Amino acid sequence: MNEFFKDIGIEFKKVTWPTDKEMKTYTTQVFVFMAIMILFFGAVDGVIARGVSHANPSPIVEEYDGYDDADDDSEGETGSEETSEDQEATE
Repeated sequence: MNEFFKDIGIEFKKVTWPTDKEMKTYTTQVFVFMAIMILFFGAVDGVIARGVSHANPSPIVEEYDGYDDADDDSEGETGSEETSEDQEATE
């Protein structure tokens, strides 16, 4: 086991570490590439979303009304609140 760690130390001495200037260049390249990819995939996503919405004009998901569907069976905190749909159904 001791020989293993000695070999690691020997191998680390053989490594050529990048200079500060090289690291700044590599980091800048990575950030520029990421920005380009974000713009590209954002544009592709927008085109696909627009194409899907034109191809299927009926909405798959209902508009968000501010209420969680999982809580529809609960009566709220007071139990006396009625939505406009409830009022229309009772009339």
